Amino acid sequence: MAKKASATAKTAKPLRGEVCILSGGKSRRMGSDKSKVRLAGVRMIDWVQDLARPLGWYLRAPEEDLQPGHGPISGIETALAGTKADAVIFLSIDQPLLPPACLDMLRSQLEADDLAVFTHLDGWAGFPLIIRRKALKLVRQQMAQGEFSIQSLAQALKAKTLRPPQSLANRFTNLNTPEQLVLTEKWFTQEGPGSAVVEVESLGVRRGSTEILKGVDWRVNPGEHWVILGANGSGKTTLLGALTGYMTPTTGLMWVMGRQYGHAIWPELRKTIGLVSSSIRQMMADSEPALHTVASGKYAVIDSWGTPQRTDLGEAAKWLDLVGCSYLAERVWAVLSQGERQRVLIARALMASPRLLILDEPCTGLDPVARAQFLNFLNGLGETKQGPSLVLVTHHVEEITPVFTHVLMLHEGSVLAAGPRDSVMKSDLLSQAFGAEVKLRSTSKGYSLEMID
Repeated sequence: MAKKASATAKTAKPLRGEVCILSGGKSRRMGSDKSKVRLAGVRMIDWVQDLARPLGWYLRAPEEDLQPGHGPISGIETALAGTKADAVIFLSIDQPLLPPACLDMLRSQLEADDLAVFTHLDGWAGFPLIIRRKALKLVRQQMAQGEFSIQSLAQALKAKTLRPPQSLANRFTNLNTPEQLVLTEKWFTQEGPGSAVVEVESLGVRRGSTEILKGVDWRVNPGEHWVILGANGSGKTTLLGALTGYMTPTTGLMWVMGRQYGHAIWPELRKTIGLVSSSIRQMMADSEPALHTVASGKYAVIDSWGTPQRTDLGEAAKWLDLVGCSYLAERVWAVLSQGERQRVLIARALMASPRLLILDEPCTGLDPVARAQFLNFLNGLGETKQGPSLVLVTHHVEEITPVFTHVLMLHEGSVLAAGPRDSVMKSDLLSQAFGAEVKLRSTSKGYSLEMID
């Protein structure tokens, strides 16, 4: 008699992981400790830390190897021996320009029966790579046999292959010499077409067999304030992820501040983009004072290692005062209300004097009074001379205040309509966008939407 199937099927446990940065110590070709080498005025290790943070895994950079002197494999052994995670993603400090999305691709490629996934370019295995902790024994066997190369390790682990798009191959370049640093900085200062704040041409994002964005064309000119409007799943968050460099486009071209994606140092360019989103709100340390949170915005970092400089704290205090929250300076994040947190994040975003301020559903979690106060503040910010261009992402028409001049309406990953607000905010277009018959009502104070039975 066959055994009765269990009523509760086992579900796969989520992968617990860490990110390890291999810095390599003192470099003969660089002439100094790699952790101190700077690209465009920023330490290369800070570039790598910045691209790793969106993954949400614990991040570390071991200072001393268990068996030093054998190159990267020494750091790999040390990290695998010291972790309790299921797997470790290894990054090289020599690759500060990696697209952050490639780390998520590595993680998703690692299936239950795989020991490792290595990136392959031009027929060679290399960084970044992900290895399961249980592969430690094989790593040590390789070292005992005098096999220290990444190529032989990939073969021993029967590693799967991740091949990045050819259009992004230059982002995987290893910067090993001062000459390479100089050439990279010159190349990455190339200007893009026109003076647009944002320029997107035929942008597409595909993950597996799913097309998330399809042929998106969009342009934001100086002085314009845009709303990205659409139902859940329309592609709003994916478009933001591409703009901020956290999601790699599959097709198309993209410029921000005249700099082309793939031809610009995106973590550095990100400092010119202010971002307020629920994901950033969740990443803040509960014990961090509001003044320090604002100061960290100058360098576009979260959970910064070290204490902000006195000049930065003084500037942060001015921004807190501007958003009406100077009284919160010493209060820690954990005790702030949702409305207070949003204003603190606005001050943080303004700390770097951005030309573009993106607000990703900023009213989520706010009560009606706090939402009204926040939208009034946002409207005033948009009217400020010399202020940044605003991009508000929402699916609530009630949040579109008079200061917003243009609307980009998305539907199932494609542009349904784009242009001046009054030409796009139409009942028929909104009915298509939300998949239901609706009627738009407009007053001098804003919009409202009602269902049609």
